[in-house]
Amino acid sequence: MRLSMEAIITACKGTLLCGNPDDAIITAIGIDTRTLTPAQGKEGPLFVPIRGERFDGHDYIQQAAASGAVCALTEKNISPPSPAIPLIQVPSTRQALLDLAAYYRRIHDIKVVAVTGSAGKTTTKEMMASILSQRYKTKKTLGNFNNDIGLPLSIFQLEADDKVLVLEMGMNHANEITTLSKVGAPDIAVITHIGDAHIENFANREGILHAKLEIVDGLHPQGIIIFNGDDPLLTGPIADIKVKSFRQRYPGAANIIHTQPRGMTETRCHFRIDGQDIHLTVPLPGNHMVMNALLAASVGIEMGLTPSEIAQGFDALEVPGGRLSILHGQGMTIINDAYNANPASMREAIKVLLLEETKSRRVCILGDMNELGHVSEARHRELGVYAASSGIDLLVAIGPMARHIHKGYQSASEGAFSALYFPDIAAFMQQWRNLLFPGDIILVKASRGMAFENIVEGLIS
Repeated sequence: MRLSMEAIITACKGTLLCGNPDDAIITAIGIDTRTLTPAQGKEGPLFVPIRGERFDGHDYIQQAAASGAVCALTEKNISPPSPAIPLIQVPSTRQALLDLAAYYRRIHDIKVVAVTGSAGKTTTKEMMASILSQRYKTKKTLGNFNNDIGLPLSIFQLEADDKVLVLEMGMNHANEITTLSKVGAPDIAVITHIGDAHIENFANREGILHAKLEIVDGLHPQGIIIFNGDDPLLTGPIADIKVKSFRQRYPGAANIIHTQPRGMTETRCHFRIDGQDIHLTVPLPGNHMVMNALLAASVGIEMGLTPSEIAQGFDALEVPGGRLSILHGQGMTIINDAYNANPASMREAIKVLLLEETKSRRVCILGDMNELGHVSEARHRELGVYAASSGIDLLVAIGPMARHIHKGYQSASEGAFSALYFPDIAAFMQQWRNLLFPGDIILVKASRGMAFENIVEGLIS
């Protein structure tokens, strides 16, 4: 990155509060003083202070100047810090961050692939980035930085010789993805699945569908949408109205020639896309991962990659942590899927637990699924009923809403003693050595806010 102050001022519609336009050259943009790179003369980072519920980044402008920032944005009419650096006043630093990212994306001649969905966003993003990097210099969303702050930071990674950027777009409310799509300006838009995630802010799944379809609001007029062809909402009339002006792909069951699960570690797949046979190995188990892989492979075909390059991309894939990771400790096998949860991903994870033929005891440790709002109690109870019908040997439900998983399990199972309930992690960790034994295969899964990674660490330590 190398931007003049004049470019910054114009992009974010700011006013120079103090300093001169030639006082600084911006080589990076940051929101955290701890990550700012030291200035080299007048070249260095721009600090963007963000207001949060419990903090105000404006309180750290002084620290930013001391840490190497050569310029800062501000919503307030404040005096220059010491050491003095130029200040650019804007109505909203949060909006300015988005405006700067939109400008920075536009000045790069790249292809942008954007992905959203109720489940599978991050994994599919990683798959696509690994595939596309086999031919093109590719950047991708940092971790799961998929909101109005994280997405700009991911865009600011771009370098002059990059060819592809893969962006993950998340949302909690309507109109959020519209903002992200218009900033990222994708050439390809991907939706993995429409489920109940964040339904607390919507009346029904159709509301979630409308919000996810916002991903096309910034799509290039000659862009293409690649949607899960097995999802009835994504292939239905609501979606059709929104996407009819774009080229469309709907990869689905018709493209899946054969799959061969290999225990709980991987799945071999044979896809046929546009008459091309693609043989690859997904280093993750489960049918939902097969669909994610099909979507990613379809993006690869659209971008001109060969079947061999697509397969190599999966061979090079680094699986994100906490997503169906297989760990071992205390003689037990732990399936760590503690990163997040919703009703659909919970069911798929339970299926993974049952993939491997074994005489070992299969145990589900399940927690609350957050952001389900008015359907929360029903979805938790339905999950308990599903778990009872799946054939697992023991259910451990932990958390306030997980009480309904436990109740659902008991209502559908004659084995009342095969389900246990604990109000919180601490209560379970006091008892786990009396409940779990060497040889057990254990699935650990809940929404991110439940912090079930603490259970995983406790079981394997």
